[in-house]
Amino acid sequence: LVSSPYKWFGPHAGALWADYDLLERLDSYKVRPAPALPPGKFETGTPSYETIAGTAAAVEYLESLGSGETRRQRLAAGLAATGAHEHGLADRFLTGVAELGKVTLFGRDVTEGRTATFAVDVAGYDATTVSARLGTQGLFVWAGHYYALSVMERLGRLESGGLVRIGFVHYNTATEVDRVLNALDQL
Repeated sequence: LVSSPYKWFGPHAGALWADYDLLERLDSYKVRPAPALPPGKFETGTPSYETIAGTAAAVEYLESLGSGETRRQRLAAGLAATGAHEHGLADRFLTGVAELGKVTLFGRDVTEGRTATFAVDVAGYDATTVSARLGTQGLFVWAGHYYALSVMERLGRLESGGLVRIGFVHYNTATEVDRVLNALDQL
């Protein structure tokens, strides 16, 4: 199992869990003084203690959002609660954006099977301009390719600056979704 903690409110780090015997058999590209056995053989130098602490804090945060007798139960409940809230925000955004004739949504237009992160294009504006305009209203979205170069090439958007990326998470509100929709409509 490989994970990026920044996907669940942690720092930019990487986490790997695997069977020890498998890790022992895998070749690793390592610095010479690193141990020959896992997990050290996969470290590229001094561990990043600050990201390890940040990852632990993110787990504790997610755990605090749930309830239950065990950490596993609290994490599962916390993730379920955040997922349900984000699902509602996504549904609200999808319903509203469908009514905006000059905004094109890229990706699924239903909440099933997707996160509350959206790529949109606003007719007559490049992504950077949309992002800047929304930013002046305290609405922080992203413009560009978001490291998805092949996707943007395939969509024909790479050379024109990509798309606008709008994301909602568990601490956002329905009012904030409405603010974004209104700002897009006002462009």
